[in-house]
Amino acid sequence: MDITEPEALRAIANPVRQRILMQLAVVGHARAADLAEAIGQPANSVSFHLRVLAKAGMITEAPEHARDKRDRVWTNVATSYNVKPSAGGAAELILRPTIEWLSEVFAHGDHESTRDAGRTFMLTTMLLTRDEGKELVHELSELLNRWSERSVAAARDAGRDTREVYQVLTAVAPRDDPSGSADRAAQEAAKS
Repeated sequence: MDITEPEALRAIANPVRQRILMQLAVVGHARAADLAEAIGQPANSVSFHLRVLAKAGMITEAPEHARDKRDRVWTNVATSYNVKPSAGGAAELILRPTIEWLSEVFAHGDHESTRDAGRTFMLTTMLLTRDEGKELVHELSELLNRWSERSVAAARDAGRDTREVYQVLTAVAPRDDPSGSADRAAQEAAKS
């Protein structure tokens, strides 16, 4: 599901709602009370977050799993959610909190001890052609999707084993011209 509307963007920007979406991906469908127990949040708070996600069109009721007409069971409408940079407020709602989190990751511990704990901060500079950049983005996307699917499947199989939420931030772009305007200007000049 592509996130392009501000309402959906605000819905997915909240970390509790991200956990709810992840938990629904693991279990397939659940009630507010089950989700509250799984993510360690009060049931009334989870109910509120479920209503926000439903209003944004990111989850839907699954009445086929309900015990009766009053029982509300929820499920995701998509297997993944892709935030489009053009969505109004994306930088403010998504990037700022993520960069604050990244600053905390970077600030804690030396590189070797954090790597041993399954944490790392990497910044790699490469000299690539545009086609190589596209290939790198494609390979990274495949790798992250594979690990995401693997983690959800493992969480389904693990039962009550403790699993932590890990986050991966990936940015690939030309360093000196993130917008790509120099490439577009060169292409326009070549056409003339």
